[in-house]
Amino acid sequence: MNPQEAGSLLHYNNKAENWMIYVRKTNPSCEYTLDLPDQSSHPPQIDLDHIVTCGGRPSPREFDASVSFAYDPDQKRWVVKRFSS
Repeated sequence: MNPQEAGSLLHYNNKAENWMIYVRKTNPSCEYTLDLPDQSSHPPQIDLDHIVTCGGRPSPREFDASVSFAYDPDQKRWVVKRFSS
């Protein structure tokens, strides 16, 4: 999975999309920043914490979020397993 695919999964996840709409009403410079780890070992799940940045810096705690992506072998694609804000 690459950062573009991960960003697309968040965009089409209602909870993640609604969270970013809420955050941007307060601070329009905020966005998801997804620094994916090395995947050469083909992990079945990727957990990312502190995925919101505002103006290139970590977001204030009240805007922070985390996500877990999991590879679904039946669908043969990555899915959002958990999003929390």
